[in-house]
Formats: sequence, C-alpha cells, structure tokens
Amino acid sequence: MMKKIVLTFAAVAMLFSCQDATEINQPSEFSFDVAYQNVDDVKTGVYAVYSQTNTTAGIQFTSQFTDECGLGEASGNGSDTHRLQLNVNNTFANALFSGYGGAVRNANIFFTGAAGVTPEGADEEALYNEALGEVHALRAYAYTQWMAYFAQDLSDRNSLAVPVFDFIPAVDYAPERNTVQEVYDQILSDLEEAERLLTLSGTPYSVDFVSLDFVRACRARAAAYVGDYATASSNAQAVLNNFSLPSTASESDYRQVWEDVAGAGTANEVVFKFNNTLAVGSSIGQIWNTNSSSVAGSPLYEVSRRLFNILESNEANFGDIRRDVYVDPSSLISPDYDNDPNPRFNDIIVVDKYPGDPSIPGLVGGYTNDQKVFRTAEMHLILAEAAADANNLSEVGNQLKEIRDARYTSQEPAPSFGTSAEALREILNERYIELAFEGHRYIDLKRLGREANQGLDRNETDCSLYPSAECDLPPSDFRLRALPIPAAERRANSNITQNDDY
Repeated sequence: MMKKIVLTFAAVAMLFSCQDATEINQPSEFSFDVAYQNVDDVKTGVYAVYSQTNTTAGIQFTSQFTDECGLGEASGNGSDTHRLQLNVNNTFANALFSGYGGAVRNANIFFTGAAGVTPEGADEEALYNEALGEVHALRAYAYTQWMAYFAQDLSDRNSLAVPVFDFIPAVDYAPERNTVQEVYDQILSDLEEAERLLTLSGTPYSVDFVSLDFVRACRARAAAYVGDYATASSNAQAVLNNFSLPSTASESDYRQVWEDVAGAGTANEVVFKFNNTLAVGSSIGQIWNTNSSSVAGSPLYEVSRRLFNILESNEANFGDIRRDVYVDPSSLISPDYDNDPNPRFNDIIVVDKYPGDPSIPGLVGGYTNDQKVFRTAEMHLILAEAAADANNLSEVGNQLKEIRDARYTSQEPAPSFGTSAEALREILNERYIELAFEGHRYIDLKRLGREANQGLDRNETDCSLYPSAECDLPPSDFRLRALPIPAAERRANSNITQNDDY
C-alpha cells in the first residue's frame, strides 16, 4: 500500500505540473478522488510524507564538510565537499534544497487529497485528525531543516530564508524567498495545528511516529535556531518531563540506542527516529563505510583525528563511554599519528555509531540503522543554550553535567564559566561530541560559531590526506553562514535570490 501511495504522489505531482499546459482531463488520470477514497487512504498517505522527509543528506554533508570526519582509506581524494569546495553546483546543497522543498510539496499534496474525504463516526474522525496532525508536524520539521541550511542569517528575522507555500505549485511556480520570521511563523502554525489535532485524536506516544513529544521537540529546536529561547526552553523542558537521561553511565545501554535494540537506553534517550528497514529508508551506515563499520569494511570517511583525540582524552580522564561506542574496536590507532609516514592506512578510526541493526539479516543489516532525529540529550543542550543566552551560567553547568553524568563513569562537578561566551563555547564543544554524526555540526557552527569564536577546525593529519590548500575555516567564512541556493534552482526560478558571496 505504501508503494501505491508514493506512486500516487508522483502521479499527482505530474498531473499538476502538466495541467496548466494542457487543461485536458484524460480518462486515465489518477486523480485525488481515486487516490483518497476513505480515511484509511488518508492515513496511508501519511507514509509518503514520512518517506520524503526521511533524508540523510544533511548527515552526509555535515560529516564530509566539517571537522567530524577525516578521509577514509577507501575514499580516494574524497569529495569536493570534503575539500571545502562549496559552490552552487554542490551535490548536497541541491539534495537538501530539493529534498526538503519536496517534502513540503508532498505534504501539500496530501492535504489537498485529504480535504476531499469526510470521516464518518468518532473512530474515523480520530484517525483522520491523527493523519493530518502527523503531516503538519512533518511539514514543520522539513521547514525547520530547510531554513537552517539555507537562511542567510538565522539570528536576523528579516534575513532571507526559503519559500513558504501551502499549496501544490504549478510547474512554472517561481517564488521569492521568504524571511526567517515568515518561515518561523509557518513552522509554529504547523506545530500548533499538529498539537491540536493529535490531542483531539488521542494519539499515543511512539518513537517511530509523530507524537506530541515530536511536536514539542521540533518546536524547541526551531525556536533555538532563531534565538527564541523562551519558546525553546519551555518546549525542551516539556519533552524532558517525559524523558530522562540515566544518572550514571552505562555503555551497554548507550550502545543499544545505536544498535536499535529496544531497552532502557532507547526508551529514555530517543524521542523520535525514522525507522529504516530493508524495504524503507536509507542505509545510513554507508555514509562512512562501504560494507560494514569495521576496518575491513572499506571506510570512506573516518572519525576525525580532532574528535577522536577529544574522545580518547575524555575516556582516559573521565571514563567517557562514547569513545568505545563511536569508534569500532577493529580500528587501527597509530600511536604517533602526526609523525606517521602513512596515516591514511596506519591510522584508521572507523565510525561505529551506526553499527548495523542485528535484526536485519545479511550485508544490508550491517549498514542499516534508524535515524535518530530528536534525542533527550539535545533537549538538555537547548536548555543550556537558553541559559547561556540569559547569562544564567550556573544553569549551563547543570545542564552539561546532566549529559556528562550519563556518559562519564567517573562523574565530575558541574563546569563553571566566567562569561556567557565561554559557556557557549563549551556548549558547542559538547554538541560536537554528543551529537556527532547526526547532522548537527554544520548548523551549530553556522548559528553559534561566530559568537563562540569557533569555526571548522581540522587536525593537520586529516588535512594532509586530501589535495587542498584549505584545512580550516574561520567562523566568519561565508561557507559557514549558509549553503548556496543551487544553480539548478536559480536557472528554473529567476526570482530566487542567491546567498551572499556565492
């Protein structure tokens, strides 16, 4: 049924693209009244929106472009993105712009189709409301991520962001970019409607589907992105009313989170994830490893030397469990990597944060894992950020300690800070470690890097592995401000303005 609905969305999109040109209704057209005949069809149509929104392009771009990863032994000279060649023809910029824009379009197609169905009875009404609530939340999430990558300046509500549209665009639709404020207003409106509908329907919590906690987490993230810290803080706390990090570190529980094994770790730490299987979703592990997360699995991109050195130091000093969860035990660690004549083949630090799902058989299971979208730790980091903005420096320390108590086997006192800038730098450092390989680092440097005076900072050994003069980027570099509007988009739409310096 899901395949049918995905094909339906493609057919409907094609129908609307061609309709203005032809204005001819063919007898064989697959129209809305065929695709959406009852409430069950409406509920099934939601899955196509999940599918479009479930993209790992941001995770892959972030790992290749930032200081999360170094070049793997099986990756040749690496991508132009890893060599910091970020321009209007960049593959990831194009994938992110069209991907999240496509998710918005698919949500709009869904709403148009669902509007033609009238539920009958209380049970159908609840199912119908739930379906609409899910798609409002997914559209808000798509707008949040789309805005985060392409807005010229998230801290300026008048800055250009991405187009806002709540209808099915014709093939010649050529919108201008809306402002950050206008996109944020759309996000809040969608989340408000999602919350209303999900409450009406009595939708229970599920880690794999949109819930009220998804709505709150998305609202917290979007608000933090634009500096609305009152909204960010209240919604992050609302999520934490239902989720809590462990008070002591358990490597086995934390490892289960990334192996997609049901248990206390996943129940406490993951608010929402896209459920990737053999039939649905992406093979997320292949972002870093060709076959499996092992030294024999032909690594493409490895744990960066900078990140590994931090993890190694934290493990030695505090018993940080993340070192052994993020780094595969088969890794080759050169004891003198900075003087090693061939670090590419003697210093192979394999990303193991996505070790494969043991419930999925064969080779595919070795690189398939769920994409964790909202986690409990992120909510604590949002609260820390809000506290730094309010100059409540002791609360910043308290929130960071919550995370470190869950990761350090040797617990430490809450960190203290003399200034909010100092606190913000430590928040950014903790986000670098805790949220590594989850698609956050680029957006974090974009929105916090200048205030924290932190840019892209690669280890010299990693820089020696690829043929480029550029190794680091200062926080002021235009490439850390926003992604370029893709050339393909601007060729098709002369009304859309390019970001500065591209």
